[in-house]
Amino acid sequence: MYLRHEEGDSYYLAAYGDWQDFTLVLHEGDEWGCKNVAWKVSDEDDLESYQERIEESGYDAEFVDSEKPGIGNTLRFDYPGASPEYMELVYDVARAFDTVPEENRSRLKNQPTRKPEQGAGYRRIDHVNFNLSNASECAQWFQDVLDFNLREEGLGPDGEQLAAWLSVSPLVHEIAFVTPPEDGNALDKIDHVAYYMDGGQAGELERTADLLKERNIEIVGGPARHGISQAHFMYYVTPGGNKVEVFSGGYLIFDPEWEPITWTPEDGSDGFVWWGGKAGSHARRQYDFVPTDETDWSEHDAYPIRTRPEQEPPE
Repeated sequence: MYLRHEEGDSYYLAAYGDWQDFTLVLHEGDEWGCKNVAWKVSDEDDLESYQERIEESGYDAEFVDSEKPGIGNTLRFDYPGASPEYMELVYDVARAFDTVPEENRSRLKNQPTRKPEQGAGYRRIDHVNFNLSNASECAQWFQDVLDFNLREEGLGPDGEQLAAWLSVSPLVHEIAFVTPPEDGNALDKIDHVAYYMDGGQAGELERTADLLKERNIEIVGGPARHGISQAHFMYYVTPGGNKVEVFSGGYLIFDPEWEPITWTPEDGSDGFVWWGGKAGSHARRQYDFVPTDETDWSEHDAYPIRTRPEQEPPE
């Protein structure tokens, strides 16, 4: 990824195909997690409209001056979820086409930045995923208040919604809400942020796996393929403790009469892992759903991913 700005202990990054000036901000801190997620509205007048709708739903929303470079008037708001700390709606956002230094520009007129000559070739940000104790409530709120569309969902044995994948674009999801087991370690926290790359399983994703292994960064899920979204995936944990998904392939939704896809316990593990991995202990470990009690899950190759033995990257 490209470092766009550095201000104090904050680092602003973007993938080569991101049209915004930056899509990820890293802050130094004592704990892993997500401070905020921002969404861009299509019309500036939408900001006041959404402020009214958010407040009518029972949550605070106020306009603030953004501390981030290139961001204009910002509507900061709360919602039913415990993570992130807050969310934002914005309209004025600096475009990469206007901010990328000349030496990093692509000769392609429809691509702001040239492909990086080293590191993983992330094209763009894809989605965020949160593990929340009230995932279904948050999903419904996003539909009712922010006009997101439910694309796919996972149900429990009693028909209760345990997970939801939502978007406002043809992507299968730009945000997902998942209900983790009560004994998991990642309750009411972000699960991961995902970046999209070209090439599917045997392309940039495979190369990224090699780059991670060369640096002793453990891959905690995949490479494999989801049933939900049909995307190829791989998960790893950064040195700071946050999890990143490498995301490739998948399908897009253009049907105006699209109906949400529902996965049930009868579908087994096909929704999470279509092929390339096992869902049971594999899923518990990948999602850091290993119980916090004294149970020894090591025989299942399952243990808290953020408390595993530290591995030093090569010099």
